[in-house]
Amino acid sequence: MTQVIILGAGIAGLSSGWLLQQQDIDFIVLEKQSFVGGLARSFDWHGFYCDFAAHRLFTRNEEILHQMLNLVPMGRHIRRSRIYLRNHWMADPLDVIELIGKLSINERLGVLYSYLTRPKNLTEGNFEQYVIRRYGRSLYEFFFQPYTEKLFGIPGDQISVLWARQKVRLANPLDNLRENTKTKFQYFYYPIHGGYGAIVNHLYDGIKNRVILGAQATRFETNDGKISKIHYKLNDEEHELPADFVISTLPMSFNAQMLGQSYPLEFQKVDAVYLWINKPRVSDYHWIYFIDSTIAINRLVEFKNMSPVEGDPDTTVLCAEVTQTHPDVANKVIDDLEHAGLIRHTEILDTKVVRENFAYPVYNQDYAEVLQTANQFFKKFENLYLVGRAAEFRHREADDNFEAAIEAINKITAMIPGATLLKEVRIPMPQKTKPVIFAVILTYNHYSDTEECLESLIRSDYQNMKIVLVDNGSSDGTPTKVRELYPQIRVIENGQNMGVPAGYNVGFQYALKNGADYILMLNNDTVIQPNMVSQLLQVAEQDPNIGIVMPKVLYYGSDNEVWSSGGRNRSFPPAILLLDKSNLENDQTRMIEYAPGCGLLIHRQAFEKAGLFDPGYFFFFDDWDFSERVRAYGLHILSVPTTHMWHKVSKTVKGSNLSLYWKSFGASLVRFYRRHGRPVWFSLPVQIGYVILRDFIWKRNWAYIPDFWEGVQEGLQKPLGNYPEIKP
Repeated sequence: MTQVIILGAGIAGLSSGWLLQQQDIDFIVLEKQSFVGGLARSFDWHGFYCDFAAHRLFTRNEEILHQMLNLVPMGRHIRRSRIYLRNHWMADPLDVIELIGKLSINERLGVLYSYLTRPKNLTEGNFEQYVIRRYGRSLYEFFFQPYTEKLFGIPGDQISVLWARQKVRLANPLDNLRENTKTKFQYFYYPIHGGYGAIVNHLYDGIKNRVILGAQATRFETNDGKISKIHYKLNDEEHELPADFVISTLPMSFNAQMLGQSYPLEFQKVDAVYLWINKPRVSDYHWIYFIDSTIAINRLVEFKNMSPVEGDPDTTVLCAEVTQTHPDVANKVIDDLEHAGLIRHTEILDTKVVRENFAYPVYNQDYAEVLQTANQFFKKFENLYLVGRAAEFRHREADDNFEAAIEAINKITAMIPGATLLKEVRIPMPQKTKPVIFAVILTYNHYSDTEECLESLIRSDYQNMKIVLVDNGSSDGTPTKVRELYPQIRVIENGQNMGVPAGYNVGFQYALKNGADYILMLNNDTVIQPNMVSQLLQVAEQDPNIGIVMPKVLYYGSDNEVWSSGGRNRSFPPAILLLDKSNLENDQTRMIEYAPGCGLLIHRQAFEKAGLFDPGYFFFFDDWDFSERVRAYGLHILSVPTTHMWHKVSKTVKGSNLSLYWKSFGASLVRFYRRHGRPVWFSLPVQIGYVILRDFIWKRNWAYIPDFWEGVQEGLQKPLGNYPEIKP
């Protein structure tokens, strides 16, 4: 019988054993410690489940995600995190403009001068040179240097440039001079009960009869290019096990030593400092990052914010991750948190410190060359597989380790006669259901239009769709009539005209909170084809990076006159065009730049990454703004001309109040180009000038120039602020 020996019972080793058990392949796991889980373990302390440092589950691999979500019940969180830098609280990810706003005048000038005079021809030989070449020395010293040097424990000029290329991401500080460049945030999953260690505990419970705790591997015995035996020590006695295959999750340097080799690969230790605090909650954030080197903490997690269902409601537990070395690390952490204004010494009920010596691979200047040499050596042993962060000397998360375990076991099963590859085995997974779509319609009077829109939605051939109607203060009885005639529709009354984006956001929040996979955003003066939703969804489901999908939009009452097939930017004369005439005869699905908001199928991930609509617009440009942000995060906007809808075009917006129309247009135009103009000092005046020429001089709308100009002034004065995020 084939026997696989697994070294290490962390997430990588337990995943390997659990997956082998699905294959009915014999295996034994050897674990040096008296517990399992490694860096992914949790423990009970004062009634709280505490992880070792900070963990979360996030992956774009849907198959891996479904398999891991099937292990234990998990909650879905919208990431909330902050940065503490130079005694200031800042957004995460870092907003460069916010950072500069916190600096003194001399420091601001220094950052600007340093950026403008940065050495663009500097050789990128290390982390320091990479960052300075792109952002200048001042930003390097303010932000990049202290945290990275604190993480690795070595100077920036000794850190590999490969780390910089993987991790350094920051908006160009001169890309556009606006109040906010921060839009990015992520969702993640976390077990509801038992901390992050609930994942490894579930894996362990399924294979515990094959796990030997307290067993330390000491030597590999080789024969003819293979590892034939594993020698290990248990209770001070020497033992050995025959091996057909070996999966090692031990640090790469240990594996080399057991084969008589030595490679200078270094690991950074982590002290996890736990504080039991006599207050219900310290902050509302999942993670807080401390940048300055004078503060020992790298990042801080509060477990109650990860899962509030367990633990004392009157106290809380923090965990500070520390890579620096201090003689009394617990007191240093307490001092730092008191300095940041988060806690007081008198609130500390208890402390605990747990150290892991092999937490982070250190990416020094020589590591890539050493790693390549080591991997070439390990390849000589055809039945040895290195899996996991320490064994592969790579920064990996739990999902990466699970996926790496699958890859290793598929290689093993391919060499066993009669064995079936894991990808051909039906591993228990949640049954995939049709995506949940919430249709969100915004109304402001014009009930007859709303009724026609709702009737077309009800005739839709897509069954797993719920309808939400958000009323922005209609005076014609729209909410009452809809409730009477359509009791299955959820009606939300805002009580006043909040504006288009703010009104829609109320419906978006409701839909996302109630499990929407997609949101169908509709104006109330639209009518859809019965198969439009299903056709849009079919296209969306084929693209994992989808953000928005839109149909061809026809003028109401016409079968062929197109109002919009997707917008695009025209450089000169400058404008965003609703209709790309070059593609009118093309029925192929295509990528577009802008999607007008009258009828859009929006994937949940678009909101999770880009935020909700900007309520700073009243109407106009809010959909262009959203499209800009969606594309900025690598998500696709597609036009599907094989299906269509009809639009009555701006009945509510324009109507007879042309003064409001032009004032809102002016304010929205300015807001849009303050946020997205490149550069704003050039693009904004050009846009204002072009609109005046086109709409007021050429089209002779002289009477409304004062209204437009009032809107321009409002747009210049109104703060931009942050984009609203999904409420948990």
